[in-house]
Amino acid sequence: MLQLTELLAGLAEESCELGQAALKLRRAFDGTNPTPVTVDDAIIRFEEEIADVELYLDQITYSRSHVNEIKAIKMARWEARLAGVKSREGTR
Repeated sequence: MLQLTELLAGLAEESCELGQAALKLRRAFDGTNPTPVTVDDAIIRFEEEIADVELYLDQITYSRSHVNEIKAIKMARWEARLAGVKSREGTR
């Protein structure tokens, strides 16, 4: 197993690449991509980057149950924000 420090460095790099792939996919969807790629190609790249990030996460020991608890809290916040936006839009 790789050293934790190397795994964290790799995870950080792959996470950045995932962020770039997500932005490129967004631009492909809205047609504002300065280096045009098809939506299908952008989806493939996005999924490849997700796989890279997940490979690193699979090698790192962390509390998945705690992460799932945090995700549930964050999802509740998202839902509350979306409900607030929808209610404000309805009053216009």
